[in-house]
Amino acid sequence: MKNNCRLVLASQSPRRFDLLTQMGFSFDVAPADIDETPKRDEGAEAYVGRLARTKAQVGWHAGQLNLGADTIVVKDGALLGKPENRAHCIQMLQQLSGSSHQVFTGVALFDGAETYSVVVTSTVYLRSIGVDEIGQYWETGEPQDKAGAYALQGLGGIFVQRVEGSYSNVIGLPMLETEDLLNQAGFPTWDERRDG
Repeated sequence: MKNNCRLVLASQSPRRFDLLTQMGFSFDVAPADIDETPKRDEGAEAYVGRLARTKAQVGWHAGQLNLGADTIVVKDGALLGKPENRAHCIQMLQQLSGSSHQVFTGVALFDGAETYSVVVTSTVYLRSIGVDEIGQYWETGEPQDKAGAYALQGLGGIFVQRVEGSYSNVIGLPMLETEDLLNQAGFPTWDERRDG
């Protein structure tokens, strides 16, 4: 058991911070700065898995259990990251409008010796969204740092008809699978909650 390890979130995402807090953990935050460019012919599962593992590993120090994660939206095989500008946001949400897409999140833990990782996939169905509505949504500022240009847990939730699979995965950290990884890594999840 890693009773003396400090859990470290290697991400600056406020959504992951909130979800890990919701799970009852106390932890430090040390965002990992890495190149997130997809490799040639790299699929979504391989891409988010690689980034999650890299984020967990790069900032590791003795006494830490680092948690890295990465989320990508996929539509018809195309990886949709964060929108670059208003026009890109409109293009993305028009692509997703009135149809389904997949959200992949890679989660990884690194203890200095071993890496524990998983990739979780959810399917999200959006209603039809008009161009004017997308433009108004952009002006709220919400989609600007979100993969796929929308936030399920925010105002963007009004576009979502249903989610198949993990809801928290779409937000950025699948809670059930993250708990499973912490257990695999020997991290005392319930002790941590009790002591926190």
